[in-house]
Amino acid sequence: MFTNSKLAKSVKLACAFGAVSTISYSGAVTAQEAEEEAAAIEKIAVTGSRIRKVEYASNAPIATVGAEEFELSATVNTESLLNTMPQVIPGLDRSSNNPGDGTATADLRGLGAQRTLVLINGKRVTPTTSSGVVDINSIPTAMIKNVEVLTGGASAVYGSDAVAGVINFILKDDFEGVETSVGYEVTEEGDAGIWNADFTIGGNFDNDKGNVVFNMSYTSRDDLFQGDRDFAVTALFDDGNGGLEPGGSSGVPQTAIFSGGFADYSSSTGIIFNQDGSIRPFVDSGDTNDFYNYAPVNYIQVPQERHQISALGHYEISDTMEVYGSAMFTDSSVPTQLAPTPIFQTSTFTLDGNPFISPEAQQIISDGIGLGVDTDGDGIDDEGSALLRRRLEEVGNRRSEDSFTSYQLQAGLRGFFGDSSWGYDVYYQTGTVRNANAQLGNVNRSRFDQALLLATDENGDVILDADGNPSCADSSANGSTSACAPLNIFGEGNISEESAEFLRTAVSSTATFNQKLFGASVSGDTDGWFELPGGPVGISFTYEHREDDFEFLPSQDLAASTIAGFNGSPAVEGGFKVSGLATEIYLPIFVGEEFAELLDIELAYRTEDYSTAGNVSAYKVAGSWAPIEELRFRAGFNTAVRAPNISELFSPQSEGFPSATDPCAGNAPDSFKTAAVEALCIATGVPADVVHTAAINPASGQVRSLSGGNPNLVEEEAETLTIGFVADVSEEVSFSLDYFDIEIEDAVSSFGGGTNNILDTCYDSAKAGSGLGGDFCNAINRRADGTIDFVEAGTQNVASITLKGYDLIASYETEMFGGDVSIRYLGTYTTESDFLPFDGSPDLIECAGEFGANCGEPVPEYKHRTTFTYSADDYTVQLLWRYVGEVNDDDDGQDFTVEEISAFNYFDLSGTYYLTENFRVTGGVDNLFNKKPPILGGNDEQANTWPATYDVYGRTYYVNFRASF
Repeated sequence: MFTNSKLAKSVKLACAFGAVSTISYSGAVTAQEAEEEAAAIEKIAVTGSRIRKVEYASNAPIATVGAEEFELSATVNTESLLNTMPQVIPGLDRSSNNPGDGTATADLRGLGAQRTLVLINGKRVTPTTSSGVVDINSIPTAMIKNVEVLTGGASAVYGSDAVAGVINFILKDDFEGVETSVGYEVTEEGDAGIWNADFTIGGNFDNDKGNVVFNMSYTSRDDLFQGDRDFAVTALFDDGNGGLEPGGSSGVPQTAIFSGGFADYSSSTGIIFNQDGSIRPFVDSGDTNDFYNYAPVNYIQVPQERHQISALGHYEISDTMEVYGSAMFTDSSVPTQLAPTPIFQTSTFTLDGNPFISPEAQQIISDGIGLGVDTDGDGIDDEGSALLRRRLEEVGNRRSEDSFTSYQLQAGLRGFFGDSSWGYDVYYQTGTVRNANAQLGNVNRSRFDQALLLATDENGDVILDADGNPSCADSSANGSTSACAPLNIFGEGNISEESAEFLRTAVSSTATFNQKLFGASVSGDTDGWFELPGGPVGISFTYEHREDDFEFLPSQDLAASTIAGFNGSPAVEGGFKVSGLATEIYLPIFVGEEFAELLDIELAYRTEDYSTAGNVSAYKVAGSWAPIEELRFRAGFNTAVRAPNISELFSPQSEGFPSATDPCAGNAPDSFKTAAVEALCIATGVPADVVHTAAINPASGQVRSLSGGNPNLVEEEAETLTIGFVADVSEEVSFSLDYFDIEIEDAVSSFGGGTNNILDTCYDSAKAGSGLGGDFCNAINRRADGTIDFVEAGTQNVASITLKGYDLIASYETEMFGGDVSIRYLGTYTTESDFLPFDGSPDLIECAGEFGANCGEPVPEYKHRTTFTYSADDYTVQLLWRYVGEVNDDDDGQDFTVEEISAFNYFDLSGTYYLTENFRVTGGVDNLFNKKPPILGGNDEQANTWPATYDVYGRTYYVNFRASF
């Protein structure tokens, strides 16, 4: 206790500015009077404000997930529980193999993880990536007391990045005792197992002046492959007749060449090689076709091994001063795995006399794609050149091993100025996240080309040794550990181990994010010198200084993008410094008056100076009115800003492979198959004989995209309006309804709204900026055979985003059947989720109730999360009902077999039973009714579905044993 002769103060401060805090005062009189006085002036602060208030009620919608929810759901990875909340659109999680980078992210409202600010006890968490995104894996699950989710702009209080809102993880800082647990979950199929164990010890010391909490935890997550699930074992295509058929990639182990030059050879526009070097037509449709099924070896649950150590503590130096601190360490290893490298490369290869190609095939290829030089005059050109499509199975699967090591240290001082109501909090925090990445299965592109050209004599004849084997025209190692070995790609399984070893290239990288943060806050009220009818005015002042630095160091092949396999990634180095000043004012105009049980106003303003973006500012105006105690109306208007992150500012040009459709290809929507579009395709570099044929279909439905940073970016600006009410119908029933309206201007986005939209806009003459010579067509680069080489999609402040909808939170609590019954409902109805790629664009991308190439992860118009809980003396039972509303594909022009995904209902049943006072067991079943995910064709994300939104594991059982002393 803090004590003095006049006043006894009991102060319990969370390790943060905005975390839940309790302050109570008691006069040095009788114990009963002290308790009454303390109860009368208890003050708390919650996420979204640094001012502690009497009987605080938030003027912004806040959804809370408590420790009981984490225990009942046996949550190991925090994002899995957050993703059940309707305000959250799933980001990267345990299913994220491709796309995926080993991290887990949170994405409020679907506005992007880079616009969601993650806090621990009200303070920033050190980011993991150059985009400033936090890996949720770094937050110790066993230490979480509760999670508060504040949606809507919070930049006036917390600064940049809080455009969509704030997720505040509040950790246990007052734990006493010892608690240990061990848990395991496994699917009904007996796979996808997850082990976890944790140990927590804490206690008070020095007559309760101090408290220290220490935690250790371990997680081991098994892999699960798409080949382990019937719906995902085969990559599926839309067959164009309302059904699905086996599909995959045109990058095949036999090697395929698609060219109009083979039109006379067969009805097919492509050829594929047999193992003996002969050729046949490529079968590109039907239940038995030649596409390569890449699905089975892809993860559908990425494995993980994670170790965490965390410690929090505080100590009362005097009756008005307390020192506190924390230390958190996480080591997490998460690999991803893809099928063997498909190389799509326009290459020149030896043709005449090539022992790997049959004589008949040499003639056909020479007639179709020969280079016109026939040294020996035998009618077969010396060399051929084409876009080769080869799956390099002999090299092995592609595997990316990511190891993340992070630590965050914090030390602070807080307390009060004498006996006044004014308090302070000063702290310093530093954190580092290091990612070491190693990649297997990549090949060097130049060595691929080198090994295709064989040594010849002066007559152009291939030189063979005594055993009939050729040699490379250039036998140098070219950066390999061995000399060039001739490459036989003409038939499945024909690449020798020597050739595979020559192609392989070792790829690795390290990425380091460093953050330093100093903060100081002073808050109090005007008690004793100025008061409104409702009480003294609450005031806070905050200063923060932050330094963010990021460095990405790739190996040579990765930096130069000379690899085929994983995406090339050039080096990135950059950072910024930002200093900010903020103030908040709370005006309790009336309290306890007739028709004004509460009438208050909140004001906040923040200004920040970035070394990159310059000065930015944000403000908040909010208020509430409770005409009676049981009903309160609330409204808030926030401006929010997001300064461009390190990646957006400093990244060099790098490559990616987003899903996209070429309007000139054979699988283009029918709306593009017109004479006008055909003429434009020819004018932009597509040979007339392959327009709207499968010869130029994008491989695996993906198009290479080049993008990079832009140092001239400015901040995004957002306006958030919330209007709603809170009703306490009775002691058992309460609910709140809030309308939200978020508008973001100058949003940082890829030029033209992304690769797919660039292609659409170029070839749709009705759209602005389209047509030959327009910016959109100029961004598309094609090879000589008409296939797309790459699309340029750099970042600019060009987009705008609009999001509107309603949040409903309701609860019912009563005593029934000898125990406590509670029903908690959390629902979101999204009326608008619109994205305008650039000012004046005729293409407004509407994503409410949509999913697909433009909108990405499904955004149902309506979602809810409802729990039914019954608690008795020694057990608790809970049923969770999660509803995911129906969604439609966002590409109306594409003829997908599945254009609508119906609504999904998921039910999870769990319970906790106290074996003794010190031992309890928790068990449950997720996806109780074993609901299968929707099965899609070309409009899926991965595994023929959207696995972060729809359960791909099936009925899952879990159990956790916990001991507390």
